[in-house]
Amino acid sequence: MNNKAAVSSPDPSVIAEPPKVAPRPVVRSRGRPTREEGEALRKSILDAALQVFIVRGLKAASMEGIAREAGVAKITLYRHYETKEQLFVEVARRAQLSVRARLGTVANDDVPLETALRAIITKLYDGYTHPDYLAVMRMVIAEAGRFPKLGRAMLEDSQHISEPLVAYLQALKDKGQVDLDSPYDAAVQISGMASGAGRYVLLTPSRHPASRKRWVESLVSLFVKAWRIPKP
Repeated sequence: MNNKAAVSSPDPSVIAEPPKVAPRPVVRSRGRPTREEGEALRKSILDAALQVFIVRGLKAASMEGIAREAGVAKITLYRHYETKEQLFVEVARRAQLSVRARLGTVANDDVPLETALRAIITKLYDGYTHPDYLAVMRMVIAEAGRFPKLGRAMLEDSQHISEPLVAYLQALKDKGQVDLDSPYDAAVQISGMASGAGRYVLLTPSRHPASRKRWVESLVSLFVKAWRIPKP
């Protein structure tokens, strides 16, 4: 009789998230920090704050705990961020701006409309459904009423995220390839639908590739049919 425990094969329908790695203390040289050291320190603090906020929530999180997680002295943390709320605003803004970073240069008006929209919507979907992004947005929604500055900052950043998409749609309109009243409104519609129109904040989306593909393709079909001008 074989007494070895059976090893189950991994479920292909489950996409594993990468393991969380505790941030290493930032090693700094003596004297005035270099720009690279300053950026590394800032990243270490924001990474640590993100994890503490996710685990404990904004109310229960403490500056002492965030400093400990980042591997820095509490006084160092306070030199960069005067309050926990100020730090949270920075964490939330970074999470939102990471969506724009995913877009990169995919908005190319020299490729077929379907191809470009598929790339754009896929990148947006991946950013808006990332577990860290969703966790932060849920906290933002819970705290926006108490911190109006947070809501304004997030709105400003959402407009910044839309800029490359607005420019892409404006280029298509100028070429007579799409029928749009407002490229900005169209960009907002694409972003809103790619993010699940708010439903992913309430219900964690499936990470299965088939579910992702189905949602992306349905949006590509919707926008192409609505906007593309038929060739004569």
